Amino acid sequence: MSKKSEDKDSKNSTLFSTVEETIFSVSDYLDILNGSLKKAKARVQGEISGLQMYEGRSYLYFSVKDKDDDSTIKCFMWKSAYRLSGVELKEGIEVVVSCFPAIYKPNGSISLQIETVELVGLGALKIAYDKLKLKLEKEGIFDESTKRKIPELVQNIGVITSKNGAVINDFLSNIGKFGFHIKFIDSRVEGQIAVKDLLGAVKTFRKQNIDVLVIMRGGGSLESFLAFNNEALVRAVKDFPAPVLTGIGHDKDISLVALASDRNVSTPTAVAELLNRPWAEALSRLDLYENQILSTFVGALNEARFSVEKATSIIQDTFNSIFSDYRQKESAVLRAYAKIEHSIGEVERNIKEKARLLLIASSSIISKQRDYLKNAEKILNLNDPMRQLRLGYSIVRSGEKLIKSVKDVQVGENIDVSVSDGRIKSQVYKVESL
Repeated sequence: MSKKSEDKDSKNSTLFSTVEETIFSVSDYLDILNGSLKKAKARVQGEISGLQMYEGRSYLYFSVKDKDDDSTIKCFMWKSAYRLSGVELKEGIEVVVSCFPAIYKPNGSISLQIETVELVGLGALKIAYDKLKLKLEKEGIFDESTKRKIPELVQNIGVITSKNGAVINDFLSNIGKFGFHIKFIDSRVEGQIAVKDLLGAVKTFRKQNIDVLVIMRGGGSLESFLAFNNEALVRAVKDFPAPVLTGIGHDKDISLVALASDRNVSTPTAVAELLNRPWAEALSRLDLYENQILSTFVGALNEARFSVEKATSIIQDTFNSIFSDYRQKESAVLRAYAKIEHSIGEVERNIKEKARLLLIASSSIISKQRDYLKNAEKILNLNDPMRQLRLGYSIVRSGEKLIKSVKDVQVGENIDVSVSDGRIKSQVYKVESL
């Protein structure tokens, strides 16, 4: 805190106790007065007069006048707050303004700083309600085709209502224990002044991970429902990213926010029951399925037990029959085994004899083949070309062609002469026939 602010707080705290002892500058004294006057918030009723909208500026001026004695006070209002109120100001209409007094320092004049404006009288409220309803209907804000389905098994719930009163208690008392995660934002829900709170709560929940947004309040007069007939709030609800469920009851004229929501019921208890119902039905279906599964299992178990008992009897009879047949066939197998063993002995003896004879024949054949190979080797050695070369003969070729006659070569042709230890390359310079 700055020293100047500390000085102002100090002066403010001693203003009425030591006023005769303290000297203030005009600016400081007006700051102290405005600080005290800001605490004097009030709702003032009167007729609009001297309305000045100031096109292109961010503020407007008007006066509220007492219709009984013409008492008048000037008012200042930011246009953002004016648009949020959703009321069209006109000369002569009667309104209730939520405000606090303030002194304008440059000229010392006092005026009311207006926060919200409300129409006075059921007639005026009904006219404004019908006019806005018609406008929004033409835009398709209330069309059933645009409404989203509330998820069947909701888990994350965002709740906007007042923390005081029966509404939140009724809702929490009736909401079932189905694992709901409830995020709650306290908000005013009475009168035009609640618009700012409600819009702030809706804006906050836009950033939250919720399956459904719940907005609730109890019943009341048309005047008490002003916030829920506000155009800005209606559009915020319609534009909300998750389905919106409202519990805003009114006997005659349903609120515009309720009409714009995806589903509306009349009471907080009805809201809780609507969210509970799918879970309760799901649990009932689970119980039914559990009973059906158990019944099916018991039936299958009994049928299986009968099948097992029947199969056991069949298996026992079959084994008795098998054992009887086994004993009969065992004797036959033993007899057959003795015969087979005898036959194997005979075959073994025959094989040994044939093997002996085959061995003798094979030895004779091998001996003859050995003699044949030795003779073939002698013949090959005698006819080996290299043997002829070693004896002084040679082989003459022209390229790959073997020269057997003088006709096979021509003068100038290159020839190769193979001898026992190499090759001689030469050229034909003369050919003579014998």
